[in-house]
Amino acid sequence: MKLLNTQKLTIFATFLVAALFTLQACDTTSSDDGDDELYPFGATLFLDGVEIATQEDGAITYNEGDHIELEVGEETGLIQIRWIDEDGNRITPEDDDYSLQWTVADESILEVEQHDEDGPWRFHLVGTAAGETTVEFELFHNDHADFTTLPFEIHVEEVVSGMEVQDESGQSVITVDSNGEVTGSFDVNSGETSGSFSAIFLDENGDAIDTDHDYELEWHLEGSEFATIEPIDGSPFSFTIQGVSAGEAEAHFALIKEGGHDDGTGSGDDHDHEGEIEIYESPDIIINVN
Repeated sequence: MKLLNTQKLTIFATFLVAALFTLQACDTTSSDDGDDELYPFGATLFLDGVEIATQEDGAITYNEGDHIELEVGEETGLIQIRWIDEDGNRITPEDDDYSLQWTVADESILEVEQHDEDGPWRFHLVGTAAGETTVEFELFHNDHADFTTLPFEIHVEEVVSGMEVQDESGQSVITVDSNGEVTGSFDVNSGETSGSFSAIFLDENGDAIDTDHDYELEWHLEGSEFATIEPIDGSPFSFTIQGVSAGEAEAHFALIKEGGHDDGTGSGDDHDHEGEIEIYESPDIIINVN
């Protein structure tokens, strides 16, 4: 009987040693390479040295209002994300095993861009369409996230609320209001070319938007058997209309940002659309050919 108890004690001790060894092997914070994982308590976004949005104590606060605001076509300066530890310190991982990932709720409204020269913890926000969406950031460690932020609220606002077309004397011949209502039309005779027209885009106050830099005019025409539209060299927002035959065509115009034309004319459809953002698109405008 005494011998049997000794055997039981030996078996129990062997099991206990094996269990302790297994627990040690599974403890990632005590691994041989000393690679302790970070477990932040929050995160903050810096733009030009200013904290524009911070998640701390389970809530997000913004430097201004209750969201980050962009305009359609706008790309922010470099935004840096820093993680917040349990003592409130802003930290940036130095280990190459860490990386930044993100999830945008509606990628048609917002894009996050990160270029090689930006570094692993900096990025740009780009407004691609009017609307509201959110973005979450992850502190990724190898193949899993050590921390995921709450959703940061992003609002992208319209730059253009309407447009008008002026003739070569500067008189408005067509207007499109903020509700998309069109007043006026193009009128040209068959076999003739109109005078010069210029497209002017208006903000919410009805003031002309400065399109001297980074903007382009694009149009789409239906009914090319009745009329065609031709750009005017050296004047990227001006064009003429040629009457082909009697009938009715329709055209709508778009304001494009950061696009490059292959043909160098600055207008029309035949160009490379890579990297472009459509700031505004008008409703269809009638072209009457007499």
